[in-house]
Amino acid sequence: MHAIARFALPTLALAAGLAATQTAEARPNITRKGGQWGVTLGGAMCVPGQAKCARDQVQDGGVTIDGKTRPSFGMGAELGYRFKPWIFAGAAYNLGFFDTSYEVDGGTGYKRAMQNSVYGIVKPILPVWRFDFGLGMGPGFSRQAFVLSNGDKDYSQGFSWVFAPSIDIYVARRIFIGAKVDLLLNGHNKVCRERGNDTSCTKDPERRDLAPVHQMIFGLHIGGTFL
Repeated sequence: MHAIARFALPTLALAAGLAATQTAEARPNITRKGGQWGVTLGGAMCVPGQAKCARDQVQDGGVTIDGKTRPSFGMGAELGYRFKPWIFAGAAYNLGFFDTSYEVDGGTGYKRAMQNSVYGIVKPILPVWRFDFGLGMGPGFSRQAFVLSNGDKDYSQGFSWVFAPSIDIYVARRIFIGAKVDLLLNGHNKVCRERGNDTSCTKDPERRDLAPVHQMIFGLHIGGTFL
């Protein structure tokens, strides 16, 4: 019995040590709680909504509009608190541009277009080893404007909702990098036209030429935890 004990005890100790090492490797030294920030840099594209992303020789009150709302640059940021490894809540801001390739009555059309939006978000997260699989969502407010070459503009604003799936991997204890998509679904119910000092707004579907559309912002996602 003593011989068996002298052999078994060191063996059990070695097995326990190996098990502890494997557990440490399976649970990397990363921090998934506390304050959390994130930044998205990439592209932005038009998604058809109450208005379309392309118009082909459409007559609008005697004015012919022809062209497309094409992709451009987009970015976003979020800041909040990660209460548990599997839940984050906070606020988000997005800025997305459109490339407006339009002609108005055969001449130069819109010189720029953009959308600003802010949201309160909740993000359930599935943590797997160093990976985070998240789906942020929440209500907010957005405003989009299509600006003509003379400074006049068409715009819409109001309620918006965001869906934001993301995949990240921790590359350091508190820093992650990955990819993120923000799908911004706008519920604007009217469009306004600013011509000189005059502004007119309407809920008429026939006047929704370029706005409101939905928007998708996508790209590299960098962030981390703090505190």
